[in-house]
Amino acid sequence: MRFLYYCNSTYQLMNILNLHDQRKHAGFESLRDYTGELMVQDSFEGASAIAKIIEEKGYFNKVFLVNKAFNNGGFHTLQTLIDQLFPAHYLSDKYHLNSNEIKDRYDVICAPKYSMLIDQIWRLNRKASMHLLEDGIGTYSYSILFYPRSKRIEQFRKILKVNRFENYERLYLVNPAMYAGEHLERVHELPRFEPSFLNEIRQAFLSFSEGYEEKKIYWLSQFLNNEEFNRMMAEVLKTLVDHKEDVLFCQHPRTPMKNVHGFAETDGKQIFELLMLNMHDIDKKLFVAIHSTACFTPKMLYDKEPYVLMFYRLGDPAVTYATKEFEECVARFKASYSDPDKIMIPNDLEEFKECFRKYCEKEGLE
Repeated sequence: MRFLYYCNSTYQLMNILNLHDQRKHAGFESLRDYTGELMVQDSFEGASAIAKIIEEKGYFNKVFLVNKAFNNGGFHTLQTLIDQLFPAHYLSDKYHLNSNEIKDRYDVICAPKYSMLIDQIWRLNRKASMHLLEDGIGTYSYSILFYPRSKRIEQFRKILKVNRFENYERLYLVNPAMYAGEHLERVHELPRFEPSFLNEIRQAFLSFSEGYEEKKIYWLSQFLNNEEFNRMMAEVLKTLVDHKEDVLFCQHPRTPMKNVHGFAETDGKQIFELLMLNMHDIDKKLFVAIHSTACFTPKMLYDKEPYVLMFYRLGDPAVTYATKEFEECVARFKASYSDPDKIMIPNDLEEFKECFRKYCEKEGLE
């Protein structure tokens, strides 16, 4: 069976590398004549360099590096309808992909969520099955698996007999117990990381995972296009200034923020999932974010339990995407901790400051 894996984040990449490695060595879902190819979208810092290393190491039979996502104005435009008619032209024009290399090539396509790119590749591989791979906390809140479409486009897709992402065959998750979405019968658990695999990957991507191990507080930056919330977030950041020497400002690989207080900072090229493996006493670290998959990653991937301080409740839920489903997801995440009190979700700025003060006091940060 020939698989195509698609990723546009390092979190997805880590899970894909592990899944592919275990399939290749028949340690997970032994498949007849299994081969895997990888498509990396150049939409995060270091993507091209990481793809080059993967290709040089020969991890996959073929590695594609495609340019950033093309914005055609959304999923409700006339251009979208036209693009649906000509998938080969769309892939060539927008992503410089040769449809002759892709058509009828795959038995399974594995991707985190809907995108026009994957949709068009699937159209050229009509007999292929779609396997979805978790995309972090968004998948567990079930809010971003599928993009809404207009009735007009849905009718058009039916005429074209286009496969629907809702008809995916499998959904692979790190922690199925945290999932509260539909079609539980399609959910499959991703294999755990073997120590030998982690050692190999850490060595392969050494330059992407070194440094910053001694820091105590990790600010996981996220930029939201909302002036009021960003003003409030600036006040949150001021709370950390008194502990500046303990703080690492972790730039988001796709949406970097200005580091106005001069904290030590990453350049966004680190594979944060590997950086975590090098952290000393990670259970004593504090991860601060609006909300971030990186807050969940230590527990979900490595069964480690750092402190987590997420302040999404300080803003308008419509801005911070703090849906009812997301709140339920956070509640399940807290319940998975041996000490749920290490997960702190303040309701206002004063409560945030108090949560931060208590952490510093408990861990002896003066």
